[in-house]
Amino acid sequence: MKIVFPWIIIVALVFSCTEDETKAPFNKQEFYSNHEAANWTKASAIEHLQGRWNLIYTYCCGFGDSNKWSAVEDNYFDLRFEGDSVKVFTNKNLERTLHWQFEERDGDALYLETEEPISNTFGTLYFSENYMLFNGSPSDGSDNYFQKVE
Repeated sequence: MKIVFPWIIIVALVFSCTEDETKAPFNKQEFYSNHEAANWTKASAIEHLQGRWNLIYTYCCGFGDSNKWSAVEDNYFDLRFEGDSVKVFTNKNLERTLHWQFEERDGDALYLETEEPISNTFGTLYFSENYMLFNGSPSDGSDNYFQKVE
């Protein structure tokens, strides 16, 4: 009986986890590979960025239990790129409109530069088809995943 009891607990723990908690919605290495394969230039990235982008997932990269994927409610945070301006929406309300450009550093890496910081847009910018990642985790920030919706 002493041997069976620990196995019952282990089995119960395994089956109590939902798939959302155990499986990441994005494979970061695949995301990077897709970005590299597309050979993004500053011009092609500017063109692709135009339109509406909805924040869909964040990955918090803290320590301990804070390492987790979090789905974001629809329309909680949107970015709308129109030429060299970006409109920032929270809960469908326009917060502000800013001028933007790419700051290039570290070779071909792209970073969004605006007059004022925009939350959820820190770190290196990567594209994988109609998804965009702001990779803030190398500097202990969160990774923010957007989906192009328009």
